[in-house]
Amino acid sequence: MRALVVAHGHPDFGAGGGEIAAYGLFRALQAHPGVEAADFLARTAEPRLVAGGVGRLRENEYLVRRDTADWLRLAAAPDEAPAGRRLPDLLAALRPDAVLVHHVAHLGLGLLGEIRASLPAARIVLTLHDFLGICAHRGLMVTAGEAPALCEAASPDRCHACLPAHASAAFAERRRLVLAAFAAADRFVAPSRFLAERYRDWGLPAERLALIANGTEPAEPLALEAREILRIGFFGQVRPEKGLHVLLAALHHLAPAQRARLRLVVSGSRLEAQEGWYRELVRRLAVPLEAEGILAWRGAYDRGELGARMAGIDLVAVPSTWWENAPLVIGEAFAHGRPVLAVRRGGMAEMVRDGIDGLLVDEGGAPAVAAAIRRFLADPGLAGRLARGIRPPPTPSDMAEAYLALARSIA
Repeated sequence: MRALVVAHGHPDFGAGGGEIAAYGLFRALQAHPGVEAADFLARTAEPRLVAGGVGRLRENEYLVRRDTADWLRLAAAPDEAPAGRRLPDLLAALRPDAVLVHHVAHLGLGLLGEIRASLPAARIVLTLHDFLGICAHRGLMVTAGEAPALCEAASPDRCHACLPAHASAAFAERRRLVLAAFAAADRFVAPSRFLAERYRDWGLPAERLALIANGTEPAEPLALEAREILRIGFFGQVRPEKGLHVLLAALHHLAPAQRARLRLVVSGSRLEAQEGWYRELVRRLAVPLEAEGILAWRGAYDRGELGARMAGIDLVAVPSTWWENAPLVIGEAFAHGRPVLAVRRGGMAEMVRDGIDGLLVDEGGAPAVAAAIRRFLADPGLAGRLARGIRPPPTPSDMAEAYLALARSIA
């Protein structure tokens, strides 16, 4: 089988969870004895490529320039590349039997139809990494504004109330467009049951939905040393939905004597890219903690640094405020032998086994997170016991086997 993995970004230029999962799948397919050839195609905003143009990054890895012209309808800007240097030309040259698409963000809804037109006999699988098909607010299923709330279900009127610049009818039309575009795919993959159920209830056929966990690069579990100071780690992009502000606020709910027995280490990036209100919120919460000496900012990291950063903490906190699908950081924490404190919500509730390899809080607010932190402070051996309950997460090789089996099952 010849396989092509398509992603909405290349991890060389932006290491988001979906991009890393897609690239890990590509590398595992390359190493698989049952795969004749595997290639990777990622969207880029590289100005040296004109809109719609395709370029080669390295052997078996390609970039396509795509710009979004209409986010509501997920429409890409028209191609400007000359004939012979567009996506259909690359598809014709690679001739994949299976095209495994990870997201249509930036690439555009029309991508699936382009692939089907160029490769009528290919098996097309679309992996759903978030709720972008359902939700026009960045695929979060969270209401817009400075007081976001979880959204249980999308409807034209609810979506209009969230994004009033668009009429209710525009959201009904958006749903029609998405379902029509998705019809070009043979199967859909969800990395969590929660996500699969949301898309099934929204309108995707249950028989075409498969559950395949994202793979995590294996690592040697790190010894969890007993420490007098509880070291909590936050990893990832500092965006409102990732909930760093909730974690910072939780520390303010602790007594000063309790805070003195912990350290929060933030390995985060892109705070400077967030809206002003959020940057100010994080600053106001962080400054007093910095003055107490219990908050340290480590900044962004590359994949090679992850092990060293995990070694310096006892507990990974994932205080996300949205319906997380399959957070990469949970798999990475488990791979390195670190328990997780997360919210009993979305895919997080499937990945973390409460009281076995981590703790789940029923409400994602600061008081609930603070109460969980108090449990670790009151029981210094808790983190170590939870670490002993960790099971190695699925690897990219496991993911590749599952995708190949799914592709072969398509007539």
